[in-house]
Amino acid sequence: GRYIYRNQLGQTYHKYDDVATYLSPTNFIPRRLLVQATTDVFQNQMKTGDWRRTTIKGSVPFVLKVAEWALRPSNPDENGKTPIFGIILTFLRILLVAFPLQIMLVLPTTASWDNGEIKDNYTDFPGYHWKWPKYAINPLDMKPDEASLEMLTKKSISSRKRLLRPRQLIILKDGEWALDPNPAKDISYLFISYTNLHFNTDNSEEGRHMVEKMAEFATLKAGKTAYWLDYRCRAPKDQQELLDADVYRMCDVIRGSYQVVVMLKANTPELKMEWGSRMWTLPEALLAPGDGVYFCTPTNPSSDDYSVYSMRKVEMTGSVWEDPDTEGDDGGPTRLLAEHFTGLLTLSRLEILSNSIAALGNRFPAKYVPYSKSDIAYALMGLLNYRIEKAESDTLFQSIARLSLANDSDHLIERMICLFPDPHNTSASAFQKLAEPDLFQTHLWDITPECQVVGVADEDNTVMIDNCRALSIRWKNFPRMAVVRHYGFKKLLAELFVASGAWWFLFGFNLTITYAPFYAFPSTLSGTKLLLALEILVGGFFGVGVLLSFCGPFSVRRLYGGQVLQSSPNLIGFEGVLPLKKLEPLIFGNNNGRLTYSPSSTPFSYHYRDSRERVGLEPAWITNSISNPALLTEIRDKLPEGHKLFTLVDTGSLSVCVFSAERPPTVALLAGREGGMLRAVLCSWRFGNDCLVKESVVRMPSDVFEAASAKSWLKVCL
Repeated sequence: GRYIYRNQLGQTYHKYDDVATYLSPTNFIPRRLLVQATTDVFQNQMKTGDWRRTTIKGSVPFVLKVAEWALRPSNPDENGKTPIFGIILTFLRILLVAFPLQIMLVLPTTASWDNGEIKDNYTDFPGYHWKWPKYAINPLDMKPDEASLEMLTKKSISSRKRLLRPRQLIILKDGEWALDPNPAKDISYLFISYTNLHFNTDNSEEGRHMVEKMAEFATLKAGKTAYWLDYRCRAPKDQQELLDADVYRMCDVIRGSYQVVVMLKANTPELKMEWGSRMWTLPEALLAPGDGVYFCTPTNPSSDDYSVYSMRKVEMTGSVWEDPDTEGDDGGPTRLLAEHFTGLLTLSRLEILSNSIAALGNRFPAKYVPYSKSDIAYALMGLLNYRIEKAESDTLFQSIARLSLANDSDHLIERMICLFPDPHNTSASAFQKLAEPDLFQTHLWDITPECQVVGVADEDNTVMIDNCRALSIRWKNFPRMAVVRHYGFKKLLAELFVASGAWWFLFGFNLTITYAPFYAFPSTLSGTKLLLALEILVGGFFGVGVLLSFCGPFSVRRLYGGQVLQSSPNLIGFEGVLPLKKLEPLIFGNNNGRLTYSPSSTPFSYHYRDSRERVGLEPAWITNSISNPALLTEIRDKLPEGHKLFTLVDTGSLSVCVFSAERPPTVALLAGREGGMLRAVLCSWRFGNDCLVKESVVRMPSDVFEAASAKSWLKVCL
């Protein structure tokens, strides 16, 4: 369809969302994305996304192309040897191009070899999102008609952050158990836990009777006269708002109880594990007073005799709670939470949140009919300080993001933006992977955020961020490199040869024209010595000019392709991979070892690093990709579904990295740092809703941070 885009200057543009687009950093308008691709991509990957392809193009001066064509046959091979035939061929080519090259060097249209203007900063991404978020940290940043509602929500969060006493309790009075709507503030009570899977209290009178009998026995056994049972002490279903408040503040009832007692039909491991597999029972056990949970089971199915015994929470992780097998060595999220809530281990705020989400998420799909799609967030809410209001329209991500922003979560969402979870695992949600290390073997708490999440957007998995430095990625071609080259004696000689070669020719032509009449009418000269001197002089000028012309290709190579000391920073990408010996001539005109692979930028570089220095090595499947395409095909087959290989060239650090993504990213967000490197979140841009979509994550040197510009209010989809 046709959309209206409003840029950061407030100017609007109309455009059809037909193919992939990028936001032009030069004129701030959406443009169709054109991606340069290798020959292998054109031959073997005919299927593309919604972007257009073109061949890889460099912007090398024509005189350098001519000089390199002449000198290329004599370049040393991989063993450092120069073939004799190559030297002969180079000599013949020099004879062919020497004089034309000398003429081209004096033309005003020829690109200068002098250093161009060196930029200090990377190309800026001119993005700014104008629409209101669905939820914001500050109500002033929400829609005017929803800001007042959010203000009330914040007030209700503050007033409801703790339920000091249960609203109702079942109390023993005059030998009868009855519901007391206004119990005494100092009464001690038990919290009764069970799973509806065992007793079906919603539909079975027998099940409710059994639970109540067991609860009464456990209460008297503990020496108490009151207990809390959910279906009797919470509001009826016709009072939905009060019912939600009772359900989502149940955690405060647990914290204030004397004991938590679990009702089971029998003392069997299977029933315990069924109870432990339920999502809502996990907070009930973790928040239970002390380091243990009590179980009440019938001793004889035909009688009303019961037994009560306790289990330590840590012991329950081996017999009652089960976590899916993970690659970590920490015992699983439930074990860590059990140790934390019993005082055996102190987890950070990030560890509590990430492990709680993982533990609840593992239990969410297990034979469970959710009340809402955000039940994990509402169950998690019981373990935290501040609460959020239930919103039927919220997705799970939006609810957890709201909860994280309402609490001191130590920048959970900001760190989550920088994580790079395994894209092969598409079954688990983004939050369920938080407790696990990402593809860089980095945990959530290892990352220091460099941006701030200021709101939650209307779309799922989408947030609004501020103060994030952003870089544009160029895909259509390689621009002309503006570099500072080493100025040494060789370059001085090369300049003298190039500048004086034409001068010798011009003087030779000038002498020839000036003294042409003497050659035509030699009788006017007295004697032949002067004529011979003129011939020698003219021949000398032309001879020196010819010799300097023969040095022209070597001089051009030195002037245009010498050692690079500084280069204007740019991020340039292309689809596919190329060996450095093929890539560098496209950028600089020749291969002089300027480009290197970054040693730790992407997971692809893990096995290709120098053993002595922090230097990356070119993977063998890239080096031999042209001669042996099967190696590249093997790597491509291992990529996540829908992913393609892309190469990113950083001309500022003269480094190269390879990554995979579903779409070519056009923006790099410097959202955090870890391990002495920046986390650059590579994003594609959706023109229709002005949203950056996370495609991949790479690591970049820290000095890139100061060469990028900070941006305000960007919408990012994780």
